[in-house]
Amino acid sequence: MAHPVQVLLEQLVAAAKARGMTQAELAQKAGISPVGLSKARHRGDLKVSTLIRLAQALDMDLKLAPARRREKAAEAIRTGRFFDLKGSR
Repeated sequence: MAHPVQVLLEQLVAAAKARGMTQAELAQKAGISPVGLSKARHRGDLKVSTLIRLAQALDMDLKLAPARRREKAAEAIRTGRFFDLKGSR
């Protein structure tokens, strides 16, 4: 399983490519070196401030969302609460 930071980096690079930007162009727009971004992708680690700059370069925001663990999701599916829009527990 990939490290969460590595997943975020891959999503940001994919978003850049979807906008027609190369990884090097994304790095430049975020104010980091293309080599630094490449190393961070392979290492799966970098400062949060750098992640924010990468997201901002793509006009995106970084947000935290509640984790939905597999066990909780499986239980919600079994009990019919997975798509419960009323929020009852």
